[in-house]
Amino acid sequence: MALESYKKWTIIIFILIVFGFVIFTLTRSYYKTEKPSDMETQKPPIFGPLSGSEIKEVIPLEQLGVDTENPEALAFLGDKYFESSQFDQALLIYERVLELNPNDVDTYNDKGLALQYSGRPDIAIETLRKGTEVDPSYQRIWLSLGYALTVSGKNEEAKEALKKAMEIDPDSNAGQEAQKILGRLKQSSE
Repeated sequence: MALESYKKWTIIIFILIVFGFVIFTLTRSYYKTEKPSDMETQKPPIFGPLSGSEIKEVIPLEQLGVDTENPEALAFLGDKYFESSQFDQALLIYERVLELNPNDVDTYNDKGLALQYSGRPDIAIETLRKGTEVDPSYQRIWLSLGYALTVSGKNEEAKEALKKAMEIDPDSNAGQEAQKILGRLKQSSE
């Protein structure tokens, strides 16, 4: 009885292997010669104010279709431009947010990073420092300031900012990131 069951399973496995080989042989040439359709290679279209992400021209705020008196909506839109590496457009928006709410430390942080990434490190550092004056307890701005100072080669000043970020909350993501950067600074100075 066990021998018949063994033979039955052996035959089934053999048939499945042959079947798989036949299917592979018949379809192999298709996959070698067929090119993907245009639909498979195209990126999905993006609609709205970010649709021209490859275009780097700055669009006036009035043409973006947002409430230019709503700092939260503007900051959200600025962050979207920032995320798509359209830093000049993001900067225009962040400047308007700071006109409406000069105590928005998060926007100082975002503006400073946008300036840093757009190749204006001195203005970035100045903006980030102003943000630390607005709210010295905002940990992320100390981390961003430490990063900008590190990239600019101002390592001693960077260490001070990064230590401040760690002091605020060493267990948070920002505190741990500050610790990593400090560790790299110490290694490079040894």
